[in-house]
Amino acid sequence: MAKQKSGGEGRLESVGDILAASLKSMKIGKEFRQHLVVYQWPALVGKDIANHAVAVKLEFKRLFVRTSHPAWSEQLKYMEAELKRRINSHFGEELVREIVFTNQSCGYAVRREEPGRENEQENLGIQLRKIRLADAELEAIRKACAAIEDDELRRQAERLGCNVHRMLHYRRMSGWHGCAADGCSGSCEPEEEYCQSCRRRLRRQRADRIQQLLLDMPWARYGDILQELECSEQEFKEQRMILIQRLAGSVDYGDVESIEARTLVMLYRSIPPEQLNDEVVKKTMSRLRRDVRYVPGKVRKDSSGEAVR
Repeated sequence: MAKQKSGGEGRLESVGDILAASLKSMKIGKEFRQHLVVYQWPALVGKDIANHAVAVKLEFKRLFVRTSHPAWSEQLKYMEAELKRRINSHFGEELVREIVFTNQSCGYAVRREEPGRENEQENLGIQLRKIRLADAELEAIRKACAAIEDDELRRQAERLGCNVHRMLHYRRMSGWHGCAADGCSGSCEPEEEYCQSCRRRLRRQRADRIQQLLLDMPWARYGDILQELECSEQEFKEQRMILIQRLAGSVDYGDVESIEARTLVMLYRSIPPEQLNDEVVKKTMSRLRRDVRYVPGKVRKDSSGEAVR
């Protein structure tokens, strides 16, 4: 039986490494493995936990889990390290770095099975079990797992490989398609043009571009930005506020002359440079101190090293 690696806290078990190597040989992308975390949640944590906690999504290594009651959220928080170990060891890499638990009091509820109607996860399981893999696919899976000497590990890897291929078939039948991004091998839901990873990357690129445009033209409004970049008004407002918060934290209260202070005023008031004067800057900085959650002003120190304002 494969043993756990030694020498270094948090190292993944060799069992997971073997399974990860098998998945890699099947050319399964990381995004797909992230979906498998949600799909295989009941098998990973056990029926008792799965009856009261449902994995919702995995984003940026944060796994969101909704529970049936706040008490379950509290209980599972104590098990977070063990749950992360199970998941990461199963897939042979750190897919989950943090687990965020929510419950009914937060507006989330575990979907309960209604009489005569199976829940969505069970329906998906039934559909997957109906899919029959071709002999060539089964042979490819067996070949990918052939290097695993332990019989039980090899069977586990083969079962995982079969589930992966069934899910791929199910997605194709459901209208999933290839990502439109150049060089991306990910798959997309029928109504999407890009895969989840590429959508996150493109959102981040738009956010960075909006902030750069606002730094170049602090007085710009949404219509001005729209002439340079296709983005939603909500994206514009969010990035504008983030930039205001960031600049407010780097400007001393009472500063009316620095480039940073005047940029902050133009950004906050959406006014061009020709409308700036000391009185406008002073009044705006005073208003910012009340309106911006992050209080403007960086910490300064006197000659003795004490913080002063």
